[in-house]
Amino acid sequence: MGGLLTHLAIASFGAGIFWLILKRYYYGLAFFVGHLIPDLLDFGITAIIKKSLSPAVIMTSPYFRPLALFGHTFSNWLIIAVILLAIIFLLYKFKKISKSKFSAIIISVILVLSGIIVHLIIDKFVIERSYWI
Repeated sequence: MGGLLTHLAIASFGAGIFWLILKRYYYGLAFFVGHLIPDLLDFGITAIIKKSLSPAVIMTSPYFRPLALFGHTFSNWLIIAVILLAIIFLLYKFKKISKSKFSAIIISVILVLSGIIVHLIIDKFVIERSYWI
């Protein structure tokens, strides 16, 4: 529970900061989602499959470990972001999206990746060394 509260607090704080700095709510939302998505992937999907919110049930499930390895590896997120940016770049080149939407998407992808980086750093250096877990 301590990890969830820590991540929610950091995601909310970061979202508020980016919303205030960049003056668009969706930039804050991008950071918020990026910060929570690694745990939503492994805990969320496993909880849906197991139909339980108990951490003991979720973390002992055979689905949890592969999803956790995928979600907590930054290179996987970087590959997904590069593919997404390539698709967005092609749409921009073929004039399917405007320059303002193109730049907004690039900033949003960067903020999602920064949220993921902050999440992984917090997991590595704070939560995994804490007495909460």
